[in-house]
Amino acid sequence: MNTNIISLPRPFLVLVVSLFVLCSGLWTPAMAEDEPTGLMGVELDKNPDPLDAKVESSIDHLFEVLRTPGTQFDPARVRSMLDFVTLTTEPKDIAPARRFDGLGVCLRNEVKSDLRRILHYFYNPEIPNYLLCPAVLRMSGWHEGSEILNLDKGLWDQLENLSQPVVVRGREFESTTPDSFAEAYYLYDLNRLIILLNYAGKNVLLSVTEQEDKSDVGRKGAILDDKQWDYFYSGLEGLNRGMIGWMDTFTYASGSVQVYIEDMDQATTTVFLFKWLRAGWAGMNVVKRSHIYDGTLRYMRSFAKVVESDVLTPEQVVAGMKDIDSLTKPEIDNYIKEYAANFEARFKDNPKLEDSDYAKIIADGGYVNVLDDKARLSILSLEKLKGLLGMDTLINLPATQMAEMPAEAAPDTMEQPVGSPAETPETTGMLKVQTTPES
Repeated sequence: MNTNIISLPRPFLVLVVSLFVLCSGLWTPAMAEDEPTGLMGVELDKNPDPLDAKVESSIDHLFEVLRTPGTQFDPARVRSMLDFVTLTTEPKDIAPARRFDGLGVCLRNEVKSDLRRILHYFYNPEIPNYLLCPAVLRMSGWHEGSEILNLDKGLWDQLENLSQPVVVRGREFESTTPDSFAEAYYLYDLNRLIILLNYAGKNVLLSVTEQEDKSDVGRKGAILDDKQWDYFYSGLEGLNRGMIGWMDTFTYASGSVQVYIEDMDQATTTVFLFKWLRAGWAGMNVVKRSHIYDGTLRYMRSFAKVVESDVLTPEQVVAGMKDIDSLTKPEIDNYIKEYAANFEARFKDNPKLEDSDYAKIIADGGYVNVLDDKARLSILSLEKLKGLLGMDTLINLPATQMAEMPAEAAPDTMEQPVGSPAETPETTGMLKVQTTPES
């Protein structure tokens, strides 16, 4: 008997599967009314209040300054936003207007740290940004030519005199950890604007980002233990999501405004995030506010764990990164073999890794084969940080000796991240020096 096989074009298949997914409820479009409870267990109001128009105008100004370097930053034009951040205690059910054709969220938190300490961690070229939010970023770095790499003194030292705002620009790459709704991870470039200013007698940091173009294709990962920052990266294109696992997904656009307002009397800093995201497949946005909120909560939790730690200092992290930077390639390879063997021993029975493809990847220490040089440095840097924080690690790295900190600068070359597009521009510095998702 002859059997005729009809071959359907891929775009048609994408449309058919997309419709099936939407109808079956596996993944609903961003305009849907209901907001499911996410990984972090938070429900958002399905009818959020709109953000005040004056605050929207402040945000408009910040993105205008970011996009057009010749535009002068005007502190008066962001006062409404700073007033809102100061007075609003719980903004999760306030929705900023759509930007980048995507939905947005607001999140507020207070961290037990002054702004100088935050800046000494977060915008220190000797500490990669991804170590400050390891629940949402796998690796990051500043691209060559970024102003932050050529400052005469650290941003933390410029808090001493803010008679005039300090404005710094940079261009970064970021590679995310697996997201909480499809467990895919992405690589993309973004532009960042950093502003230090004084508002009502308080030191303020503004950090504004906008993604460049769409990301590289999403790759399959798994969240194994979000609180311990344990994740799996398969290197395989697609989603960790049943029948739609084969689909090509992208982060099409994203942006954020992060506001840090210091309270010197309380030795705390209010951290407020406005975040927008558009992602999905076949040009269709499937991201809901709850998905974005999950990511911002993951960001905030890991950020606070680092900057609030009473057993960690920025100087220790810098020294630890120099330890990693000084390792030879054979030493790195040996540590990664140890990591892969211990990773398999700890997680081989995890239900998320029972998939045959995942099981094959980690079997007999085979995880080393999908971890390139950049990913290996990222793992070692994160393991070093976890050790400094007293967390469980999968590698026995030597203790950091502060007195033995080398004085030399980091190398001037940087290898391409896992799964990065061939056209990824060159960047400056090793992984520890940013030449960097949620969030």
